[in-house]
Amino acid sequence: MLEVLIIFAVCTLAGLGCLGAVVAVALSPETLNVDKIFSIIACLVIGLIFFSVSGWMLFHTRLRKLWRSEPAVVAKPPDKKAAAPAEQIPQEAGKVS
Repeated sequence: MLEVLIIFAVCTLAGLGCLGAVVAVALSPETLNVDKIFSIIACLVIGLIFFSVSGWMLFHTRLRKLWRSEPAVVAKPPDKKAAAPAEQIPQEAGKVS
């Protein structure tokens, strides 16, 4: 489970890093040219890949148990019939003559 959490964290951080790179390239003081557009598109595609891996891991690995809530288990009082010893059937009653 630990390795799944580590891979999920790395993929999520890489996706966020790609989004940060998009913001950094878009806000740079240079004029918009083909190189900046290519960098933005490349970062968005790579970020999409990392986020899709993270999303797949949330729904198809053991991580889904962490975020899916399960109904609470209510303890039932012990059954009186189950707690009482079973009736003993006389041996004569079971015989067929």
